[in-house]
Amino acid sequence: MQSRSRNFANILILGISLLLVLPKSADARQSEFESWFSLTVTPFVARQLATHPRFKGELVRFVVFVDDKPAPLSDAFSLSLRDRLADVAIDVPGLRVAGPTKPDATTLDCTRDAAHYYVGLQISETSGNEYRIDLRALDLEDRSWVAGFSLSWLGTMTKSQRRAYERPQSDTYFQGQRDVPFAATQPDLLASNLAYDLGCSLLRQVAGEYVVLVDDQTDLNTPLSGVVELVSNNLAGKQALQLTHDPERANAVLRGKAHSVDDNLHQYWITVSPLDSSSELPTLSASAYVQIPTSMQARQIVPRSAHDVVSSLRIVEMNGRRACDFNADNCYAMQIKTSEDAVVFFLNHQRNHGLVRLSGRDCAQRTDARIARANEALHQPLPLHTLMHDATSTADNWSLNPDADTYYAIAVSDTKAARVLSKHLQKLPQRCTDSVRFGFEGARLENWLDEFSSALLDWQPYVDWQAIHVKNVF
Repeated sequence: MQSRSRNFANILILGISLLLVLPKSADARQSEFESWFSLTVTPFVARQLATHPRFKGELVRFVVFVDDKPAPLSDAFSLSLRDRLADVAIDVPGLRVAGPTKPDATTLDCTRDAAHYYVGLQISETSGNEYRIDLRALDLEDRSWVAGFSLSWLGTMTKSQRRAYERPQSDTYFQGQRDVPFAATQPDLLASNLAYDLGCSLLRQVAGEYVVLVDDQTDLNTPLSGVVELVSNNLAGKQALQLTHDPERANAVLRGKAHSVDDNLHQYWITVSPLDSSSELPTLSASAYVQIPTSMQARQIVPRSAHDVVSSLRIVEMNGRRACDFNADNCYAMQIKTSEDAVVFFLNHQRNHGLVRLSGRDCAQRTDARIARANEALHQPLPLHTLMHDATSTADNWSLNPDADTYYAIAVSDTKAARVLSKHLQKLPQRCTDSVRFGFEGARLENWLDEFSSALLDWQPYVDWQAIHVKNVF
């Protein structure tokens, strides 16, 4: 009996010993890390920020460090820990915590972006599948680590933690930098970012007051065509500048331009510059990076004649039903003049509805070609019954996604070339009434433009075109 008891005791001791040397379970590892983070890190951060004299009244931003530098791009796990620390710090009295994004441009509180300290975590992989987590605070003024503000942990991660650590994620505050560009589909966020930076520059300058004329025709044929207007709207009503539509009152102009950097990456600049080169007002600017896919960029491959077959193109007002094809007593028309006799075709790229060809009120299915005599005006009625002041502008290229209705006049001075182009233009849906007609868009439009450009290259000496944007705002 005693022998059995002794054997049972030995087996129990052996079992306990084996349990002690077995690897910790995932739950145990997670519990160990969570205990350290919850019971050690968060109280430490709250206590340091509340009691350390260096942080009193200062603006602190929470970041993720990579290679000892604040990282625009890190990982989902690190950023989740960063957010938890920021939530703790918000409740610390006497401390200002910067948000996860730049302040809204409508507030123009420029101090909300001037952090004095960065507090953050850095995760690095060590040997043996272990990970080291370091917590530190960086003084941005003297570029040094804050003494006494540091904690470290060394251990293994769970599978879910590792997956989050291996998943790249960007810090939204740094959006607009080269590593975290805006998307072309985020013009509102891009404009808000630019307006904030430009507005703060305007408030800091002391040379005088800007009365700004908005030049919203820049980059008209790109997905960013509305950014200048959005920036001006963000700044409207602020003491940083005055906006005007009167060129006589303006002393400066607001412009925007996207510059290609690398493949699809562009740097967008918004600039306020004085109209008088001798003015004491400085030129001020702000910039951000934006990704523009090739398929969304303005096309500049549609050739035109070097001989200027089209001598002028403008929009004029017409009166009377006989002059207006679109069932109205008054309308507007494109007025074209050519330097020599030419066959003329008219197209309309309707905003958000695609490219169509314009035809007369009889809605004939054949391509509607018109004959323009040299130096004589030819009119093509348009589906426009009102036209706002300064709503028109010239277009220098063709776009897949124009942000305004666009009207094209194509003049051909060779009859054979006219027959070739007429056949290609016939593929487009026709518009002959006030009603919007769905035209070619997207890949279908891109393919059509490729064929069109090729045809124009074959007949380049005889084919010319001009275009007008109409951006009515009611």
